[in-house]
Amino acid sequence: MNAPLAVSLADALRMAAGVSHTIRSAEAGSLRARGTQAQARSQFFPQLGASFGYQRSIQSQFQEIAKRDNNGSGGSGGSGGSMGGSDSSSSGSNGFGSISKIFASPVTETITLNFSQTVFSAGRIEAANAGARAARTAADIGLDGARAQVMLDVAQAYYDAVAAGQLAEIADSTLAQAERSLQHTTLAHEVGSASEFDMLRARVARDNQRPTLIQARGNRDVALLRLRQLLGVPLSQPLALTTPIRDEGNTRPASLDRPIEVPGTDRGMMADTTAARRAAVRQAEANVDAQRSALRAARWQRLPTVGVTSTYQRFGYPDGSFIPNSLGLFFPNWNVNVGVSLPLFTGGRLSGDRMVAEANLTEAEESLAQVKEFAALDARTAVTQLEQAQAAYAASVGTDEQAARAYRIAEVRQEEGIATQVELLQSRTQYEQARLNRVLAARDLEVARLRMALLKDLPLAQGQQAQARGR
Repeated sequence: MNAPLAVSLADALRMAAGVSHTIRSAEAGSLRARGTQAQARSQFFPQLGASFGYQRSIQSQFQEIAKRDNNGSGGSGGSGGSMGGSDSSSSGSNGFGSISKIFASPVTETITLNFSQTVFSAGRIEAANAGARAARTAADIGLDGARAQVMLDVAQAYYDAVAAGQLAEIADSTLAQAERSLQHTTLAHEVGSASEFDMLRARVARDNQRPTLIQARGNRDVALLRLRQLLGVPLSQPLALTTPIRDEGNTRPASLDRPIEVPGTDRGMMADTTAARRAAVRQAEANVDAQRSALRAARWQRLPTVGVTSTYQRFGYPDGSFIPNSLGLFFPNWNVNVGVSLPLFTGGRLSGDRMVAEANLTEAEESLAQVKEFAALDARTAVTQLEQAQAAYAASVGTDEQAARAYRIAEVRQEEGIATQVELLQSRTQYEQARLNRVLAARDLEVARLRMALLKDLPLAQGQQAQARGR
């Protein structure tokens, strides 16, 4: 059997951050958004490219021309004709014949440089960059939100496992108390100081506690399995959780003006309930900015688009070698083009684009207003839940102490023959319930504190998100 792996809450948070599929997906989304922004930003800069081409001709008209030219030159030289004819033949050979020999080369090599620059795009490039910038902002906020949500989920799973272990211990101790009570009642029945009815009730109380213990242990095992899955450790690996749930008996309400300490870590986080700083609100604001830029670009589409392109080439015709001996054997070809495009008639497309952009902006603004409302509601709900958790914990502390004292008195009374088995059973049930309530209240208080500390980066509650989409 493997040795238990000691895990503190800080260890759990670090381990989960390294294996969380949610965080990795959010990181991929952030990387994609940065890449999209780089693509959009590149449109502001000139584009320069180079290429090299190699072409081999199987058969060309220039080769035939060169052959005829060579044949004609040879015939003139051997005929011994007049000086005028000789001059004419020589002129033909040095003129068109020389050019034809160049183009008669079966190989053509091309070196090309392409340059392009958009001078004016009627706001389309600016809109694309605004949209990409908004997408990156939303992705980065989503990454922070994913980390905060994973942190809350892991801490809650950790506290659930710790609480489940404590509940199993309470169930086990309650069973031991019931077993001890049964033994005492059985002995009293044998000496005639207790009735058979009391003995039967003690036995039933003991037997009823066994399923409770089995269920508590099952809940503990399930909670540990859930925690192992979040931490990325084998499901068969035993865990030793070293960070306890704080149960100091302090009933004073926590102040939101001070940092909220995260157990197991050396840092505290300030609670921020401002609706404008919520992650969902900031994402909605980024979307509004992007839609405004898109509307501005749609309104400017009737303006002309101006661009400059330039192509510089050098052609080489090597004869007998793969690459010419010098750059001078490459012949230049350079052109510059300035293009202007202006939409004259689009059949209503530009008007349609503008209407779509206006509708998108209106929808984004309404979504922002809704998200602000639900962010304020969610913050108020989180504060209320923290207050309720604090009140429940304060009540459980007093009840736990009183129930413990009542059970001790009931045991003494039962041993002295003053109390009945029914009284002892009731006291033990109340004591067990009070202990359970205190553990659960302490767990809920820890989760409520952490949720309040992470509130700024946490997404809205799922129910409120659904209402915002369907409103």
